[in-house]
Amino acid sequence: MILTITLNPALDQTLLVTGLKPHDTNRIQEVQTDAGGKGINLSRIAAELGTQTTATGFLGGGTGGFIRHVMKKQGIIDECIETSSETRTNFNVESGDGPPTTFNAKGNAVTEREWLQLVAKVTELASSAKWIALGGSLPPGLPEDAFGILGQIAKHAGAKLVLDADGAPMQAGLTANPDFIKPNVREAERLLNRQLFSSRDAIIQAARDLFAQANASEPIVVISRGAEGAIMCCAQGTFETTALPIHPRSTIGSGDSMIGGMLHAILEGNDLPTALRYGNAAGAATATSDGTHIGQKQDILDLFEKTSVHEIK
Repeated sequence: MILTITLNPALDQTLLVTGLKPHDTNRIQEVQTDAGGKGINLSRIAAELGTQTTATGFLGGGTGGFIRHVMKKQGIIDECIETSSETRTNFNVESGDGPPTTFNAKGNAVTEREWLQLVAKVTELASSAKWIALGGSLPPGLPEDAFGILGQIAKHAGAKLVLDADGAPMQAGLTANPDFIKPNVREAERLLNRQLFSSRDAIIQAARDLFAQANASEPIVVISRGAEGAIMCCAQGTFETTALPIHPRSTIGSGDSMIGGMLHAILEGNDLPTALRYGNAAGAATATSDGTHIGQKQDILDLFEKTSVHEIK
């Protein structure tokens, strides 16, 4: 079972417009609404592929109710803590001429009581999980080392830990010695405090350096490169999956989908290069979906047949 923890989930609303005109009137062609948040997206992909997954975190109000409805519909076990405050709403504007323009709310405050409820819930669920995924941002009211606290609970329970975050939450989570991290290129730059200039050779070396710094017994480092694929460094070596012949419509949730695809493949008994193929296919399937929608199983399987992985010596 995969347990995902999303501390600051969101209702994602995507506004589709024809060209974005700042400081002028924009005519909305369509509005799409979906559940969002790194862990929730990961669980949705895992469930779509047939892997049992439980989601916990904080949900509240009408927006939280909508997210619960989406999870129930997709067969995700909902163990989220109900909050007194409303779950945030994020807005994405897709204008058809480049990546979406996003407006992310910081989220409403979580009370100390709600935080302690979540800690107890994660402690209860952790022993049943093979993988526990932490990711995203922190809402106001939580301790700065929240990811470190929850990561330690995961490791103490014997689960493997995935961490996908940035900035201070990422640094706090690293104290729990995660087994799997998936920064994108910019996040890898911040972790290593150096620029990679989107250079393939520099990204390969970055993955190897992050692998060497890891304290897990068999660490996995994947640096996602968007449409250009990903680089993975693990105990078996360094591997690369390259671009797929797709026309991306939105990058929202693609990185979360990559992790979900990889964890599904690992739990099915596949080796890590094959898991990277699944991850690349899942990320690409979500990238070709409308708005905030995630990739569908058949699209993922079709793209899996088109993706390849090779070892970098």
